[in-house]
Amino acid sequence: MRLIRISTLRKCGVVAASTALAVTGLLAGAGTASAGPAGATNIRGVDPGDTDRMIERLCSQETSLTGVYGALNVDTGEFKTQDEYLRDVFGLWKPAGPWELFRGWCGYAEASTWSVKGDTVRTSRWIGNKGSADDKETFVSSYSTKTFAKKSVGGSISLSLAKSIFSGTVGGSAGYEWGWEKESKFETRSEKSIPPCRQVAVTWTPYQRVVRVNPVFHVEDYQWDKGDGDRTVHSWRDRGYRTVYSHGYYIDGISDKLLPSGQPDGREDKVEEKLDPKSCIQ
Repeated sequence: MRLIRISTLRKCGVVAASTALAVTGLLAGAGTASAGPAGATNIRGVDPGDTDRMIERLCSQETSLTGVYGALNVDTGEFKTQDEYLRDVFGLWKPAGPWELFRGWCGYAEASTWSVKGDTVRTSRWIGNKGSADDKETFVSSYSTKTFAKKSVGGSISLSLAKSIFSGTVGGSAGYEWGWEKESKFETRSEKSIPPCRQVAVTWTPYQRVVRVNPVFHVEDYQWDKGDGDRTVHSWRDRGYRTVYSHGYYIDGISDKLLPSGQPDGREDKVEEKLDPKSCIQ
């Protein structure tokens, strides 16, 4: 599995660090963490609160020169960004009570990939035959490849973020034709038979590739104060692993597949519908 970094993470050290940290930690909490994409450790179901939403909100922040910041209430599971913490909890960036603070970098680790059939679309106009015998017509069919992305948590993903994650060579070395942002079109002409009192059209079912990434967080500093002064460590909750993710938060990039020729890969079909008998020659 590879870690995909976006250009805004100028000082991100996730790739080198996380591949060396495929650690499965035994926790005193509600479960056992497990290593996932790029060696990141899954904290979903282990740490309190909605960790999917926490990672989504943490990594959706604008990245500063020193990283992104977050605060976790380990009693309630509530998460706050740095601005929210300074406004709502404590006017200084210092841990207070059950609030633990962390700073680090976000990246995007490729988790899995698979092929699917896309939605079937009509690619020609309907042509009807209101006569009493078969007719033949020339159908002009056209199609342009599609590319999009979606998140499992939070709102829609921005086009700029999707491009930064999935553009370039992502998927290119994984043994499949990845058509992300490689627009391809076709236009075909074919003669087809139209039965009496029927209308006919041409459809296209694209074959698509899905690439799923898990946003991951690489810890630089982690702080807490249990009443005996601040303590700063350099792993998630001092458990020995520096890169974490939440399994239920992922981003899927979906793109039509391309043939070696560069043409869209898919299946063309002829479809027909009945016409109103009253409009046809009896």
